[in-house]
Amino acid sequence: MSRELINDFLLISRYGEPPAEGTIHQAFAAARLGTPSYQAANAASAAASPARVGTYRLSAPTSGASLRITLTQHASPALAGMGEGAFSQLTRRLGAEDAQTLRAGTLALDVRLKVGEEQIADALRWTMAALRALVSLTGGVVVDPAAQTAWGTQQLGAMLAGPITAHLVMHDEAWGADSRWLHTHGLQKFGRPELDLAAIPVALRAEAEAFLLEVAEHLAQGQRLAAGQEIDLEEQGAVVAVNVAPDPEHHATYGRLRLADRPEPGARQSVGAGRLLARMALADAQRRHAASDTAGALELIERILAADSDDCAALFLKARILLERRQPHEALELGELMDLRTPLDYRGPLAIGLALLAMGRSREALNALDRAIEREPEAAEAFAARAEAYRLLGDERLAAVDRARAAYLGV
Repeated sequence: MSRELINDFLLISRYGEPPAEGTIHQAFAAARLGTPSYQAANAASAAASPARVGTYRLSAPTSGASLRITLTQHASPALAGMGEGAFSQLTRRLGAEDAQTLRAGTLALDVRLKVGEEQIADALRWTMAALRALVSLTGGVVVDPAAQTAWGTQQLGAMLAGPITAHLVMHDEAWGADSRWLHTHGLQKFGRPELDLAAIPVALRAEAEAFLLEVAEHLAQGQRLAAGQEIDLEEQGAVVAVNVAPDPEHHATYGRLRLADRPEPGARQSVGAGRLLARMALADAQRRHAASDTAGALELIERILAADSDDCAALFLKARILLERRQPHEALELGELMDLRTPLDYRGPLAIGLALLAMGRSREALNALDRAIEREPEAAEAFAARAEAYRLLGDERLAAVDRARAAYLGV
């Protein structure tokens, strides 16, 4: 049986008086939203403070969703009790006129959507269309508590035309002196936990946001994710979903999950996903390099190195690009730096060997490549480079052996 989801929105009108019943009927009919029923408030509700004016009810023609729209008249601004910090956060996407409407408006329309979980995506589009019709009548602004933001006419139009992730808002806050914390608001509208990435290196923020939005989109489209479950991106690595304790400012009905690097065997669970983000950036750099976009590849490499100056994969790709640019001395310096900082990684001596080959120093290159192969006996590229060193030194027999080994390993 489908789980019922409830989503609440609040529309603050620019005007002091509610639209006439007939006007609302016409607006909904013109937007092909269906015909609402209306019930005026009883005398006691009308005399209360705030005063209830009446309630409209509307059913979606296809998704089985229903809307309840309650009009309430306040004696003072409807959002008067909201703190200034929360109000600034709420209105950060709005123009001055819409922000003033939220600050001063006294007529509120409480809109509640009820729908089965499987129909939530269609129901939200239908609800946004209904809200846009109401905004056009009231000159109002919609508050979305789940997303912790507000939508004006322009934003509502973009949501109707945009992807499902348009219903989500990404918050970006400081995590430490040089790292960020990205977290979603709005996934609870889909009956899903909110997501976050913590301790993000500033240089890899773009990769973090793209990855978080991709995972969020899958959840909004119906996929599930629970604590302890892994997301495996194959060569780029994997992250594990970890429960995050709720706090008053980031409460989420369906919980919050942090995506963090899968720990190495025997290691503790990390807080961040820096390893995955670096590999994502490196994969993009490799694609750009393969497409002859050297400038783009180098820009990505520098961002990876800004997050971790000892990232051997990024340093080695940079060394290869320098060799292609006929800058072997600079590549040699990078290789020596790698060899010094990561003395167990084979890519330092491999870069040294390649640079020395390019400089015509084959005997020295052979020594460096021997060290690379000693560290990583399955490194096909090292065998291919050593085969070239043997060839240049006149030992065709050993060159042929290394060429065969490189071919076997996959070069």
